Amino acid sequence: MTLTEKKKNEWEKTLLKLKLMSEGDSIQKHTSGDLWNFTGQTRGNYFFTKEKMIFVSGFGVETFSIAYKDIKEIKKCMIGIFIPTGIKITALDPIKGKEKKYKCSVMKRKSWMEFLSQKSGVTHNE
Repeated sequence: MTLTEKKKNEWEKTLLKLKLMSEGDSIQKHTSGDLWNFTGQTRGNYFFTKEKMIFVSGFGVETFSIAYKDIKEIKKCMIGIFIPTGIKITALDPIKGKEKKYKCSVMKRKSWMEFLSQKSGVTHNE
């Protein structure tokens, strides 16, 4: 999904304000998708900047920001039993010093996995 220049600028201001993105960084790609965890499904937007992968839920309640350099593993996964749109990302949480897993659901999973592999230098597992 392509953002208009106006929407891109609005999102960049918001991501800076939320401290999910740093000054000098910019959005390169965007797609809508879901984040899955023990509480269920959260719909939102994925932003791929020069430095990070960022998720912001529809109401901004759930967010995360992962520096590509902190990604340790990228794997395919299923959403539920039948939906083949999942990507499981394992990344270092630099604040806690521990690895954290994120279960993301996006259309065109293969191309997003390839993009994340290129950005992070981590080979994705099929």
